Amino acid sequence: MNRDEEIIKQREIREKRKKILAVSVCAVVGLLMLMGIIIFILSAITNYSRSKTMESIDKETRQSYIYANADYGYNILEDEEYLRLDREIWVNEDGVVHTVIKEDNFKSYSPEIQFMYNVINMIINGDYEEYNKIFTDDYIKKAGDKELREFTMQQLFEIELELVNYSESGNAAYSDIMVSYRIRNNNGTFRLDLDVNDGFLPVVYKLVSDSTGIQVDGLLTYYKYTTGLYD
Repeated sequence: MNRDEEIIKQREIREKRKKILAVSVCAVVGLLMLMGIIIFILSAITNYSRSKTMESIDKETRQSYIYANADYGYNILEDEEYLRLDREIWVNEDGVVHTVIKEDNFKSYSPEIQFMYNVINMIINGDYEEYNKIFTDDYIKKAGDKELREFTMQQLFEIELELVNYSESGNAAYSDIMVSYRIRNNNGTFRLDLDVNDGFLPVVYKLVSDSTGIQVDGLLTYYKYTTGLYD
């Protein structure tokens, strides 16, 4: 084989390699595009299914009650019937140990439980101004003004707090506290999803703790919380 033939052969080999490389690149690009389309379609289907499920849950859990006119001047702490109920704030630890928060043991509990103890007392005392300050700005933007309201003193009883999830990320800690209670003579100014007479529907306060303190970054009924759809 003379030199010219060798040059021609090498050129043909290079051209073949270029074509193979071009075909391979096109195949990879095409595969990536196809994967992207599949992922987009699956994501759209998942989001649609999630949206429809949430819509169904919202519809199923939406109740309508008729409440008596609220008396903002009524002092529930002078109501003998209410005072005879169990008004202690219990703490459920792992479903085994049940303790009551008292003044002499208050500091033995975690800051998050102490925070929720104070929140419960805001609700009982009708201290809506302080209660409305517990939420993060992000949550208020997401939830709207529905969590910000004026309410009367609330006759809470059979009260229980339970830490259901805890995690840390960076300099922040996240605690999900399930809060259970009943409301005697519910007038609808604080909870519109509970019956007038001793309704029961636990809620979860999603707390975020950092160097600035503790705030509520989410609030869900326990049922919605367990679905994992409303995070």
